[in-house]
This record gives sequence, C-alpha cells and structure tokens, in this order.
Amino acid sequence: MELRAAGTRVRVHPLMLLLPLLALRLHPGAAAGATALSLALHEAAHLAAARGMGVRVESLRLMPFGGQAVLGNLYALSPIQLFTVAAAGPAANMGLTLVSAALCQWGVVDPLRAGLFQRVNLALMLFNLLPALPLDGGRMLYALTARQLGRARAAALGIRMGWATAAVLLLFALRGLHETGRFNLSLAACAVFLLASGPEERRALSDLRAASPLNALRDRRAPIGLTLCAVAADCPALDALRHAAPDAATLYAVYRGDRLAAFVDERALLNRAIEDPEASVGSAMQGAEFTV
Repeated sequence: MELRAAGTRVRVHPLMLLLPLLALRLHPGAAAGATALSLALHEAAHLAAARGMGVRVESLRLMPFGGQAVLGNLYALSPIQLFTVAAAGPAANMGLTLVSAALCQWGVVDPLRAGLFQRVNLALMLFNLLPALPLDGGRMLYALTARQLGRARAAALGIRMGWATAAVLLLFALRGLHETGRFNLSLAACAVFLLASGPEERRALSDLRAASPLNALRDRRAPIGLTLCAVAADCPALDALRHAAPDAATLYAVYRGDRLAAFVDERALLNRAIEDPEASVGSAMQGAEFTV
C-alpha cells in the first residue's frame, strides 16, 4: 500500500499487517500505542537526520520493526551521510527510553506504562542495531567498511549477516516451539523480513551502476540541484559516473596532479564512456566548454 504525505511517498510493508497481532501478544491496546509512537519517532529521527545532512527523502517505508527512509539509492550516499542517517533511529529509541525512565522516576508516568514503553523502545533499538542489512546496524556496518572492502563486498557482508541473523532467529523460534509448544511469531516475522530483503539490497547496489548514467539524461528544463565532484584525470569515466549524485546534476572538477584542469558535466562523461568503456575522465576533457 502506498500513500503520500507532505510530498513524500509512504509505503507500508506487507508485514505491517502482523503488527496488531504482535501488539496483542504483548499487551492489548497499550502496546499497540507504544509501538506506533516509538516507530513514528524512530522514523522521524531518520528523516530529520537526512534533511540535516542535505539528503532528499524520496519515500518512507513503514515496517513492523522500524521504518526505512528511501533516500534515492542509499549506496550512492557518502559513508558519513549513511552512517548518520542510520544511527539516528536507534539513538531516538534510546533517548525515548531514558526520557520515559526519567518521567517515571519523577512520578509523571505510571511505572507499568513506562516499563512497557521502555521495553518496546529497547527492543526496537536492539533489533535495528543488529549488523545486518537492511537494518540500521547493517547500514552502519556498510558505511564503516565500504572504503576498505569496496561497496560490493561491504554490501555482500551485510546481506550475509542478515541471512545469518534470520537463521538464528528462526532457530530460537523453533526452540521455543519445541520447549514450550508456543511459536514466537515476532521472531519468525523478523527472520522472514531479513530473508526477503537480501535480493532488494543486491538490486539497489547493482542499480547504482545504471542510476548515475541515467541521471545524465534527465530533463534540464526544470531546476534541479547541482553537485560538484572532484576527480583525477586518470580516473576511469565509469567509476566517476558511479559517484554522481542520485538526485542532482553532477559537475566534475578534473585535476591533473594538484592542478585544476577543467570542468566536465555528466553528459559529456557519459558520452565518452559509451564510446569507450575503458576511457578515463581526462579523455572527456577534449572539447570541454570550460577549461582552466
């Protein structure tokens, strides 16, 4: 299901249908309200962090165990942008837990309600901090390892961690069924979500290669943002295109050594890469309208 709010598409994950069942298992009524409020503030923190980092939010995906702000192609963001946006959600849940504890200590909130709210927020925070894609912890792990491992290997690591986490959750659910005769639906739902998200993460990473060149074909009659990217003249043109901004035009400042040699736009770079996939950025400087 898809809605639109304040210019942002809001997509509801099918597993959200399980949320009422999960809430009823915890505590009728109160748990549903605590979960809904915690999820909303968790995602609001992601949105605030994205806007603070200058990242445009294309859509918002609501899931049973958190939300996912769709920021163009996540793999096109810088590591610091991705880490900051991902960490904002769990940080908000931690803050809500501390505020709830303080209000309970001051006698403002009933201890039972405060305890329930704290359990919900701690569960959301701990689950989302698991180092598995597409959870916030997986995004943070990717941001920390992308430079050392490369984007593809860092993403593959996060996806494998997601599958391993799903297997562990399923084992715990089956163990509970064997020992108590009750199947933990929440653990199973988490596992299904992680397993189903792996292919989506692989598609997002592979789409990055096509997304940047396609951005160069956008209609320039409507105003759009401009991003400046510094690049060495001997850098392969295709590598430079993969660093194009997902939601803005990109202008490349081409350097020879420590000297700025020319400015090349993404269209010129794309045309050169189409002619010769092995071409360097420097070879696209010929005929550049602005040289230094």
